[in-house]
Amino acid sequence: MTDDPQSTDHDSNKDFASQAEGNDPGIVREFVLYLQENKKWWLIPMILTLLAIGVVGLLAGSGLAPFVYTLF
Repeated sequence: MTDDPQSTDHDSNKDFASQAEGNDPGIVREFVLYLQENKKWWLIPMILTLLAIGVVGLLAGSGLAPFVYTLF
């Protein structure tokens, strides 16, 4: 028991600070890493479907509305 609890706490704070100063990978990269590490591949179809519905909703409110309505 030669490790002092204060020194390990100080080291973890130093490690946290050094990681906080690093580059931010971005939300898309973080999401891809999350999917890889947690094996949540089943989320991809749901996310893509929600994005497609959002894009159609945005286009329906613009001048492209007549073209969107022909899709359905």
